[in-house]
Amino acid sequence: MVKLQTLTEVLWGNRAKVSYLFIVAVILLFTFLGAKDIWTQEHRWADIVSGMFYRQDFFHPYLGESRYYDKPLLSYWLIAAIAAIVGELTTWALRLPSALAGLLAVWSIYRLGVSIKDKQLGLLAGWLLISTFYFVFWARVSSADMLNLAGSLFAVSWYFQKRVQANFFDYAVFFIIIALTSLCKGLIGAIIPLIAVFADILLQHSWRQHLRWPLFLSVIPALIIYLLPFLISHYAGGETYGQNGLYMVYRENFLRYFQPFDHVGPLYTYFIYLPVYSLPAALFLLPALTAVALGWKRLSLNTKWLALTLGLLFLFFTISGSRRSYYVLPLVPFAILLIADWCLSATASIKRQQWAAGLVVFSVGFIFLTINLLPTWYYSKFGAEHFATQLRQEVNKLKPNHAWQVVMLDGESKLNFYLRLPPQTKNHAIQGERDEQTMHSLLEKWPVIKDKPENTIFISRQKYLSMLQPFFTEYHLVQAAPSPVMGFSQDKENIPIAFIPVK
Repeated sequence: MVKLQTLTEVLWGNRAKVSYLFIVAVILLFTFLGAKDIWTQEHRWADIVSGMFYRQDFFHPYLGESRYYDKPLLSYWLIAAIAAIVGELTTWALRLPSALAGLLAVWSIYRLGVSIKDKQLGLLAGWLLISTFYFVFWARVSSADMLNLAGSLFAVSWYFQKRVQANFFDYAVFFIIIALTSLCKGLIGAIIPLIAVFADILLQHSWRQHLRWPLFLSVIPALIIYLLPFLISHYAGGETYGQNGLYMVYRENFLRYFQPFDHVGPLYTYFIYLPVYSLPAALFLLPALTAVALGWKRLSLNTKWLALTLGLLFLFFTISGSRRSYYVLPLVPFAILLIADWCLSATASIKRQQWAAGLVVFSVGFIFLTINLLPTWYYSKFGAEHFATQLRQEVNKLKPNHAWQVVMLDGESKLNFYLRLPPQTKNHAIQGERDEQTMHSLLEKWPVIKDKPENTIFISRQKYLSMLQPFFTEYHLVQAAPSPVMGFSQDKENIPIAFIPVK
């Protein structure tokens, strides 16, 4: 326990420094950031930003050749800006905005902890957040979710630093942060900080302090910033694009909330995933919530604010008809703050903080091993990028400097990114289940395998190899090496294959 006590002092006690927290955060968030293959939804950001550069049109997002304005434009622009600076769209460029947002979130929770209590709370909250597995995981994924979390938390942190004597500039910055966050994922970027501010004003009885002309006037710059991309998108070629960005805001926010058309999870979704997404600090969540419920009258206003904000946000997300596991991510920092406040409460024992310190150190090491190191080793030998390199080498051996076309036969979409294929590359999908396909059904759905165009490489999956080989007898086969972890799993059947014409 002596060593744990020393850890406590170094992490958030008398010997603690903010620089320690941010050194560890930088290591976890940025080390080997581009090493892992793009994962599920990342292909959307890869395809959309690639298409923007291909078309030289940054106001009308396409997924492949389909119009796709489901998300506002800012998350794509951030990736495009990084790609333009470094000269190439890579997995590192795709993920850098999320990693930077993760670092901003760590800074914001630290500043918020300092504002509502003291530096010790800020540091403990920061350490608990950066040792949260799914926080680091999503901070290394190309999507709008970490941008949404960081922007919302930064807005709340800004409010708490300026709330006592806020002027027009302070309010304007607050609303501009909200506008920029909403341009990343949607209006949830405004809802989260506004609920948090509402809870504080309610507890502090500070309505008259804030409901003044500077507040109302400060909304105007933020509205202009928020609406400008949509207006440009509509009036600059919007007639041919066919999708209205502001309508998609209504569809993806209001309509999805009240009349969900997809992602309809059960009512108990967030009861499961808030603890899961808060691990390992979630081990303290139930005791912290119990302490809040039993000692409500004795709690400080700021502790009540944490509990009320978390409760209101949880209620708002749960009432929504559209629920997915990772939608709960923006609630995690508020749960972390509540846990940190409980660990540092006047009634807390020394052992409580010591256990928290041990948990932080163990989790940081575990995260670095499982998220940073192991995937880096694995994808240096296996995966889509490795296959793309292998395919290019084989093509150069057979016919170097030859002009090729590519046809995808139910190929994985992320291969388009690694092979730098244009958006109009044809991907022949299948109908029905993959396991139910036969040679006859594939020929019926993919007539191109019988009447094959010249100078065309065909890319598919291992699952179809035996059915496709009779149609490609005069082609050179390239197969990705199966990884040891696949074994006889279904993933082995999905590894990519390619047929290169040899004549």
